Amino acid sequence: MNSFSKISILLFVLGVFFNSCSNDNDRPYAVNGILNITDYHLNQDIIKLDGKWEFYWNRLISPEDFRKKKVEESIYSNVPGIWNDLTEENSSISGQGFATYRLQIYNQSSDSEFGIRLNRINVAYKLWINGDLLAENGKVASNNEEIIPSRKTTTHYFNADSDIIEIVLQLSNFNQKNGGIENSILFGNEKKMQTSGKRGMALNFFLFGLLLIVAINHLILYKLRSDVTSSLYFSLLIFSITFSFAISGNHNITSIIFSDLDWNILMKLDYIGDYLSLFFFLKYISSLFKEEISRLTNRIATIVILTMILFVLITSPAIFTYTVILSYIITSVLVLYISFVLAKAIVSRKEGAKQALLGTFILAIAILNDSLNNHLIINTYYLLPYGLAIFIILQSYLISFRLSKAYQYSVQLTDELDYFNENLEKLVKDRTSQIEQQKEELEVQSESILVANDEIIKINQILEGQSVEINKKNKAVTDSINYAKRLQEAVMPEETLLKENFPNHFIFFRPKDIVSGDFYWYGEVDSSWDFDESNKIKIIIAADCTGHGVPGAFMTLLGHNFLHMIVNIQEVVDPEQILYKLDQLVIETLKQKETGTMKDGMDISVLTVDEDKKSIAFAGAGNPLFYIRDGELIEIKGSNFGIGGVLRKEKIYLPHKIEYQEGDIFYIFSDGFSDQIGGPDGRKFYKRRLKEILIENHKKPVDEQKEILNKAFEEWKGDKKQIDDVLVMGIRM
Repeated sequence: MNSFSKISILLFVLGVFFNSCSNDNDRPYAVNGILNITDYHLNQDIIKLDGKWEFYWNRLISPEDFRKKKVEESIYSNVPGIWNDLTEENSSISGQGFATYRLQIYNQSSDSEFGIRLNRINVAYKLWINGDLLAENGKVASNNEEIIPSRKTTTHYFNADSDIIEIVLQLSNFNQKNGGIENSILFGNEKKMQTSGKRGMALNFFLFGLLLIVAINHLILYKLRSDVTSSLYFSLLIFSITFSFAISGNHNITSIIFSDLDWNILMKLDYIGDYLSLFFFLKYISSLFKEEISRLTNRIATIVILTMILFVLITSPAIFTYTVILSYIITSVLVLYISFVLAKAIVSRKEGAKQALLGTFILAIAILNDSLNNHLIINTYYLLPYGLAIFIILQSYLISFRLSKAYQYSVQLTDELDYFNENLEKLVKDRTSQIEQQKEELEVQSESILVANDEIIKINQILEGQSVEINKKNKAVTDSINYAKRLQEAVMPEETLLKENFPNHFIFFRPKDIVSGDFYWYGEVDSSWDFDESNKIKIIIAADCTGHGVPGAFMTLLGHNFLHMIVNIQEVVDPEQILYKLDQLVIETLKQKETGTMKDGMDISVLTVDEDKKSIAFAGAGNPLFYIRDGELIEIKGSNFGIGGVLRKEKIYLPHKIEYQEGDIFYIFSDGFSDQIGGPDGRKFYKRRLKEILIENHKKPVDEQKEILNKAFEEWKGDKKQIDDVLVMGIRM
């Protein structure tokens, strides 16, 4: 269905709606119980007896009482209308009770045969025309025990020779919320009324039959295609709409099909039919657009609707008729939600969403119009038959279109299968030829693989022999390095010696490989002439040699030997002099002046401790000194010149003297800790973080400080490799 068709249908419905809302000023209207139709031609049209009728609350007045003038002054009530909205003597009138309506028609027509139609009055009534009892529906009574309610649309014919036609209508209601005449009473000449009645009956039965045919047709479609549940729910929706149409419409289908059915059951069926229509409408939309509709909302709506149906079943009309407003609210909310779901489907470009939304919109307008009309808010024509017709056409088109596409797809698959069957023999031959060709290729490849496999076996045998030899050599090298490690550890100062001279110290030493390029050294020199041990000068050194592993380890051995010569033999105790002599020995031993290319050497920190004078002398070649006093970290930088290597300018190593206090703690170290790569961004640890750790933990015991440094290093390194040897020494004075 193209856009033009949709717009045409929408404009047609809106045109009918607004046209029906227009007031026809030529129609007669009753004023204060009198309807003047002397200037109106009844043979041309049927009129509505709308307007102000005389109204007598809680009084059942007969025409005889009016003739004898035994009637008190009346009030006036709108017809159509309900008496719940009226007041008498400043008090509201209840919907349950009894009353008498009276209207006098002034007529000068030459006709004497008339008809009057009472459209679906849901209460018991008696009708008199000019004093003669013309009709009785149910049993009118002044109490709940004697009343027999009834609901029928009936047309009655009578003769009237006088110019004034008096209509007296007694009503009683004790069985539902609203009392009164809720639909227009029609009046006209007998022939016109009979013709109109027959046409209305024919149209209503035509619509009734058409709805049944559509419902049965879609039920058969579901039987043929049980996987298409939308056909089932649409069929049930049409069945429920047909049922409601037969029960509640302003026609005689109810009187013919349900003539002997109890009034209470008819009222229940009326409400249940509406709720079932709403329920199956929700299920129908859910089956079409499963992805767009919320399962939770679907369940809640289902529970609410089924609860309302159960409430109608277990209560009487005197109770459940008070839920009309609630049912309108539920319907409005559900229609808005379904419209939202269909809008989502349109945005998602789901097939049929536009037709479904258009049909829902048209049906909602028709239902809204008829609901407002039933509650006397507006006075229009009933549009539900037209809205239903367009809704059913659109939805039938939608389901048929989907089934047609499924059928076309099935036909396409059938054609493909037929083509495949017709060409199966040729396909088998072609495939057999391909397989034979592939077999020949595989045989050639298999021979090549066998030859290659023999070559691989020979190569593997050679590699296995080489692997055994490599493993032997690797073990020999590893054993040699492990032996070198033991030698390196042997020349390091013993822990007992350091503990004896510096009780509060720690050494965090972590080589990168088996042997290390970092080392620490300790020596003593007697500074007194009488060899008093209490006057010993203690020298503690932390050194970082060029490289790591085996090359670095060789440099550490040179460093140990040179320091032993300088301090223990030559008894040099000034830290800057130790550095000068060490630099000279490294350059001479490695012949760096002759080659001019070797840059091997070391960065080193030298501390000399004179406990008698409570002083420390420091000199550094490339490495600094940290010490903390009263919570403040002080850094003394070493010289920019390392040990070893040939420079064009003279090296200078400056001495620094510190008068230490009890509790001061001194740190010397290599650059391995601060240069370690790690952390969340893969950066260096840097001296800044090292300073923060030392300041934060300097008051803690030295052994605990060592563990803290180890933990910080591991966490920073993470799963990355250690890039250098690590050495950190701490001494608390």
